[in-house]
Amino acid sequence: MKLAKRYYTIFLFLLLSILLLQNTRCAKEYSFEGARVDTLSTSGGDTVISQIPTPFLHCSTCDPAAPIILGHWSFKTDNVYQCGTFTNSGFFSGFEKTNFTFFGPSACSVDTGIVVSVYLPVALDRDQHNLTTDQAAFYYYDHNATQDILQSRHTAVFSVTVQSFIYSTGIATGTFRGTVYTASGDTTHVIDGRFIAPLH
Repeated sequence: MKLAKRYYTIFLFLLLSILLLQNTRCAKEYSFEGARVDTLSTSGGDTVISQIPTPFLHCSTCDPAAPIILGHWSFKTDNVYQCGTFTNSGFFSGFEKTNFTFFGPSACSVDTGIVVSVYLPVALDRDQHNLTTDQAAFYYYDHNATQDILQSRHTAVFSVTVQSFIYSTGIATGTFRGTVYTASGDTTHVIDGRFIAPLH
């Protein structure tokens, strides 16, 4: 009987310990970085600070006036110009040549970059010019975040135009643009997207 009371006491002690541990809460630190801060002065002399979130900061390495070169991409959103290089680019399937992708880091951070997947109505099995499709997916990722900075969705138009594809070299030159969503679910627009991708 004494043994049963001892087990009962140990069981209660363990049960209470588990309940206490479940009530302990973890606090997550939230910080707000990468914002444009606009300061307005009111008539009473007080200063009002309004913070407008932006998905990324200006990248001084990227020059919007510079020509796009092979293996590079660029785009604008919210008057911020981003650019970078490809880690990889090519066809999903070497036989069909109707779908291709390219991806790679931004020039200012190896932790951020883009992934663009394109589904064309015709194959790139010969020289082609001015092919436009709305069947495309765009992601501007951040390896250090739980969600992409920007991403396209099937509910909004995002289009890619292959201005030229030269079959002998496998080089596709094109543009992209469209509505994208931020991590918070707000919409913004990618404009003036450009790429020159080797597709093999």
